[in-house]
Amino acid sequence: MSRATLIPGRRAWLAGAGAVLAMPALAQPAWRPDQPIRLLAGFAPGGAVDTVARLLAQAMGPLLGQQVLVENRPGAGANLAAEAVARSAPNGLTLLMGAFAHGVNPSLMRLNYDPLSDLAPITQVSMVPTLMLSSPQAPFASVAEALAYARAHPGRLTYASGGVGTTSHLAPEMLAHLAGVRFTHVPYRGGSPAMQAVLAGDVMMFFDNPQPATRGAVEEGKLRGLAVMQDRRLADYPAVPAIAEAGLGGELTVQSWHGVFARGGTPAPVIAALHGAITAAIAEPTTRARIEALSITLVGSAPSAFGDFYASEIIRWAGVVRAAGIRAE
Repeated sequence: MSRATLIPGRRAWLAGAGAVLAMPALAQPAWRPDQPIRLLAGFAPGGAVDTVARLLAQAMGPLLGQQVLVENRPGAGANLAAEAVARSAPNGLTLLMGAFAHGVNPSLMRLNYDPLSDLAPITQVSMVPTLMLSSPQAPFASVAEALAYARAHPGRLTYASGGVGTTSHLAPEMLAHLAGVRFTHVPYRGGSPAMQAVLAGDVMMFFDNPQPATRGAVEEGKLRGLAVMQDRRLADYPAVPAIAEAGLGGELTVQSWHGVFARGGTPAPVIAALHGAITAAIAEPTTRARIEALSITLVGSAPSAFGDFYASEIIRWAGVVRAAGIRAE
């Protein structure tokens, strides 16, 4: 696989990423729903996707004049929720809270829908950074030392993940591929048990999105923050270097994301009204502050920019999956 295959579609993202920063009050939309809207989240309650979905739904309702109800449909790597939206009526009343998994699933499993034609992008809501963490008991304390250990001891550097195809699985596989080393994957059923395994010293490394508990563990020395997988440090983790500081190149930028889709074929005026409501909702000061408190960067891109970004994610992670020989369990 060429290195170019791994470069994310950042230009399309940047083209629409500033919309949320100066969003005017929502004008009277050309379309208003005549019944409550369902926002399907493919994950259990309590996680980042569910939290962002509920904050978004709460703020969208008054703007659209209808309740927006979050329905959790976990299962099949978040694919059950996506399939339900892909099979729904194209009327804007059933939406998908899309996430990183929806860009990976096309390369991991046989889908019963076409992700690029059966889902209509509305907006990318946010970007979520990824942290490279290790146990204090691991025999390395930096990215360079981790890679040196992996070269000297092929396959002995272990990393935990929350399951096949998650960010915590694909980020270290991308790093290993580009660095020319081999790690050993230790999958768990979810991020919490994976994190506990690293805290206990049973596994050496874990890649995760920022969590309040993670920040405390890093500050208390229970976890080592080796890097944040982007080109700049995080304000909430000032002592954790950006992966770019390791001199490994921009291909290693790894961020999760959230975005909203409707059923493919939904009329343009409906998409426009939903886009206006979502971008106004995430620009609302209280909603914005509560989401950004999770170390999440708000985006609010145009539908076309989100569509380009989503297509680039499918291509990018398909390359990583092929290179690593990953198969769904």
